[in-house]
Amino acid sequence: MTMSSCLLLTCLLAAIVSTGYSLSCIECTSMNGAICNAATKACPPEYDSCLLSYIITSIGGMEVTKTYIRQCGPSSLCSKTGSISLPNGKMKTGTTCCKTSDCMPANPTLPPDSNKKNGMKCKTCFAPNSPSCDTDLYTSCLGNETVCITQVVNRTGDIPTTTTMRGCATTEMCEPARQVWHLEKMTVYLENTCTNNGVYVRPRLLLLIIPLWLFSLILSH
Repeated sequence: MTMSSCLLLTCLLAAIVSTGYSLSCIECTSMNGAICNAATKACPPEYDSCLLSYIITSIGGMEVTKTYIRQCGPSSLCSKTGSISLPNGKMKTGTTCCKTSDCMPANPTLPPDSNKKNGMKCKTCFAPNSPSCDTDLYTSCLGNETVCITQVVNRTGDIPTTTTMRGCATTEMCEPARQVWHLEKMTVYLENTCTNNGVYVRPRLLLLIIPLWLFSLILSH
């Protein structure tokens, strides 16, 4: 390769780097169990993937919401499934991704249900207007939910709120510890703290029926 060719190639590479590559993804939310579609938006430079998340929330064994979310996001969230359980509520989620502008990720799969207690019990509480919660109530962990999670949800928008809940979770729900969800006109920031130091106690009656944070957000939106 001649010197002039090397100089030309160097200039071309420099131009590409300086211009940068801007990924664009569809950003939308649907709560009717169907995948949404909307206009595309340019992604922040730190995001390298278009995400599709599917979230089912159940209360008392009955599915109450089926939510699809499409947005820009990091590849660290790709191909993740997991669940969080409270005494009378459960959230299951799955996320897939693709890496080209305006692409359509594969439909996410959700973790299987299990009614088998794994021997761990976690403290459980739900505080809809508080950055923390504490309790003497415990819930039995089921299946692959082998960690105790504390999840703080900060919602921005017309009515900013902070919600905290504690319960059982699969390890996949712990990472990344901080997540961002774009739900149409509001943005939700999640902070997850997990421990596998569950408490083993005798079964006790849990009188409080606690909905999951997402169901609370939907009702208040």
